[in-house]
Amino acid sequence: MKYLERRLAWTFNAFIMKKIVLLVPCIILLVLTSCDGRTSKKERLEHAISEFNKNQKLTSVKHYYPESYAETKTDSLISKTFKVSIKNYTSMDSQILLNQSVKDLKMTSKYHRSFESEIIVTVQDEIIFKRHISAEKFRDISPSEFWKNATLEHVWVNQEISNDKKLILGISFINPKNESYKLYEMRIDKSGNERLTLIEDHS
Repeated sequence: MKYLERRLAWTFNAFIMKKIVLLVPCIILLVLTSCDGRTSKKERLEHAISEFNKNQKLTSVKHYYPESYAETKTDSLISKTFKVSIKNYTSMDSQILLNQSVKDLKMTSKYHRSFESEIIVTVQDEIIFKRHISAEKFRDISPSEFWKNATLEHVWVNQEISNDKKLILGISFINPKNESYKLYEMRIDKSGNERLTLIEDHS
């Protein structure tokens, strides 16, 4: 009986020792693999996403109004006295950013091109008035937030109230970002003297 108990005890101990011998390498392997600098699944995923994002480039699309260069030129003779040449045109180097949006790695920007004008007035074939008109130049005359995103709309001859003594020009400016505007009247006499008056202000 004692022999059987010893035999069972010895078999049990041998079984336990075998399990310990197999378990110890597994524990050592587990410890080593967790400390060998390899990253977790989460870290590998985050790294992969980061690398993917680095390789994705944001494309830029720009829309302009008007799309290309635009110009209108008018020549007028007022009361057989004032000969007026006006050229309204887009400045291809200046624009106003209206809005921007980003969707699916595409940034869309909308711009309104700036307009300018060249005015030449002659009386009896002599130039009495020559002027370049732009929002930039008017900004100094009456500083306000309106001019931050303003552009000339156009310049024209007001033929209804012009006569042989005075030439009346209409000058309008717009702020396309907030849809406001200013309207000026410019009076020019036969000597080329001018007087500028603000007629309407919706800014």
